Amino acid sequence: MGCHADSSWLIALLDSEDLHHAEAVTQFERLGIAPAISALSLCELLSSFEIRRREKLRRLSEAFEPVIPVDAEIAARGAEIRVEHRLSLGDAIIIASALIHDTELLTFDKKMQNVFERLK
Repeated sequence: MGCHADSSWLIALLDSEDLHHAEAVTQFERLGIAPAISALSLCELLSSFEIRRREKLRRLSEAFEPVIPVDAEIAARGAEIRVEHRLSLGDAIIIASALIHDTELLTFDKKMQNVFERLK
């Protein structure tokens, strides 16, 4: 089973000053391959850092394969999760992406992790 990375995990991995950086690096090294990410996570990540976004997008798209598009199935499942668990739309979409693609969720968001664990 593969892994699907949430924005909180990606930011921790890339930001050496993040509280969870060391843990994210350790998890990444244990994976052996880069996790998949949602296109939504990529968008959130690109808006979190202040470097050239086009170059960053190219490098991130290459480093984290696949970048999962938000399709109708993910949107519908995300909407259900959002309503049932009172999550932000972004968090619900990420959880839906991981569930639909049958992957583990990498996140430092406890609420997201708890919802994901209940639904898988």
